[in-house]
Amino acid sequence: MGQEVLFFVPNLIGYIRLCLLMVSLYLYDQPSSFILVYGLSASLDAVDGILARKLNQTSAFGAWLDVVVDLITRGALWCFISKWGYFVMVIEWTAFVSTHCRGADWKIPENEFPLICKMVMAKGFKTPTGAYAITGIFVLPIWIYCMTSGFMTQILHLPIVIQQCVLITLIVGRLLGLVVELFFIQQHIKGLLRDHGATKTS
Repeated sequence: MGQEVLFFVPNLIGYIRLCLLMVSLYLYDQPSSFILVYGLSASLDAVDGILARKLNQTSAFGAWLDVVVDLITRGALWCFISKWGYFVMVIEWTAFVSTHCRGADWKIPENEFPLICKMVMAKGFKTPTGAYAITGIFVLPIWIYCMTSGFMTQILHLPIVIQQCVLITLIVGRLLGLVVELFFIQQHIKGLLRDHGATKTS
């Protein structure tokens, strides 16, 4: 199995998602069009994993590409929303590097992990706490866009109180994800320092 992996159907979907992202950013100042295209890209994220298993086209490259496309998509939106969004993007990318270095089993919490990390990561994030954190990570930036662009108020006519309540709920979920991200970044730095010490003593 070599370069043909690049043309697996799930990976082709990843490339399409990147193209849709560029189109959506071009439409950034047109909320309805932006959300339509951005939403299509997000919905394809759910499709590629299903097709990968159905077509037996799972691969290490595909798993890596899926996360990278997610990070690029969210990172671009965060940076368009606010200059502070850059720091959210940096944390997400640094956490990705830290977890990717641990291999495919990084989602399995170890005994010495903090309780909050165990709760979020239990069963591969497939628990209410894990789903809450993942929802905060994925949905918060698009929710902020919908609020600041006027889409929620002018088009959906959603009361401000409801918008704010959902916003706070998503922020708390995102903070749960942040705790896990910072923990893995800390663990990665500790590992680098430990490796450096071992190299010097040898």
